[in-house]
Amino acid sequence: MRLLPTFFAAASLSFTCVADSLAEEAGMATGYPPFQFSQDGEPAGFDVDIVRAIFNYLEKDLSLHQYDWDNVVSLLRYGELDLAIGMESTEARQAYFDFSQPYYHRLATLFVLDQESSPESVRKLVGKRISGDRHSVLEQHLAKIGLHNAIRIQQADSKKEAMTQLAIGEVEAVIMPEKVGRYLADEIGVNVRILWQPQIRVPVSFAVKTNNTELLGHINRALQHLEDSGELDDIRQRWNIQRWVTSHIPH
Repeated sequence: MRLLPTFFAAASLSFTCVADSLAEEAGMATGYPPFQFSQDGEPAGFDVDIVRAIFNYLEKDLSLHQYDWDNVVSLLRYGELDLAIGMESTEARQAYFDFSQPYYHRLATLFVLDQESSPESVRKLVGKRISGDRHSVLEQHLAKIGLHNAIRIQQADSKKEAMTQLAIGEVEAVIMPEKVGRYLADEIGVNVRILWQPQIRVPVSFAVKTNNTELLGHINRALQHLEDSGELDDIRQRWNIQRWVTSHIPH
């Protein structure tokens, strides 16, 4: 097992499913329910259940590390993690990572507070601050329609923090998958509405460093087994996640 850098390790929560020096190191996000989060000090969520099922089938050991998402991406890129769970497969990320077959999709959504003073159109956000991930599909779409440089996009450490920023007025809008936004708004107790939701269904996969064909092959084999056996659908139903449907990867 590699030693993760002290800077990152100090800010993470680590969980080893099976104690073994040859465990694969996997990164997951914080505050990203219902996909990836911590519950009672333990990793939880749809993506967590999927990766556990994969490694149970493969009879391989797994060590889960929870970080801010930017740290997950950086650690994977520089070889300190073996894989990242539940990563959206976008064109920008495909330059650095190889992706498994997708096992579900997310619907990128722009939320604002459900109140009269909130913007009524995307163009009303010009000059305002919104919170969103780097290289998100929605950010790419804003660039295509000429608004990326007119709207200030900042990052929060987690989607929960982003929703809190929206609730207290630090940002005018937040970008996140619809299911994450609904979950967090209910948890925080804030009323939100969808300002914009282009019908771009983003494929979600496991990401490995480019050319790690052996691990990628194992993951794809396990995913196919889980799909064929019905176990993947059982996990989807448990978390109320829609089955993957054929879609293009946005460019």
